Amino acid sequence: MAPITTSQFIRDLKDDHQRLLDTLEEARRLGLGTAEGRRCLFTCKELLTRHLRKEDTMLYPALRQSGARGAAGQAGQSGQADLGHVADDFATEMQSISGGLLDFFARYDADAGRGDAGGLDFARELGRIIIALKLRIQREESRLYPAYEKARAI
Repeated sequence: MAPITTSQFIRDLKDDHQRLLDTLEEARRLGLGTAEGRRCLFTCKELLTRHLRKEDTMLYPALRQSGARGAAGQAGQSGQADLGHVADDFATEMQSISGGLLDFFARYDADAGRGDAGGLDFARELGRIIIALKLRIQREESRLYPAYEKARAI
């Protein structure tokens, strides 16, 4: 199997974003009180976990490696040290966001059998999560992914 190109990897990450948002919207539409809604929520958890694993194993290490080369002062590497900082900043922020998301998934998975599981609290919290993810995705696609492309081009 041929190695994945940078543009393919970025396209794959962006596709993950769209699938995650689409599935969260579907979960909100269906509600947690339905089997389909619970299945959507479980799918979201799996999508998020896989996406984070890709970022943790491929994206952030490449940025940090490029940043380390820049920090070491290798010729032609000006500005590269910032790439490591970008990775660290985004990774730290995502740890906080993903912790909240995983707590949400665990809480509503545990509450799925209760009568109020698909209620107003679920809808409000899911709405906040969707907004937070949309903002994060915008930042990733406008700042993090271009930084990754820059790191891979060096």
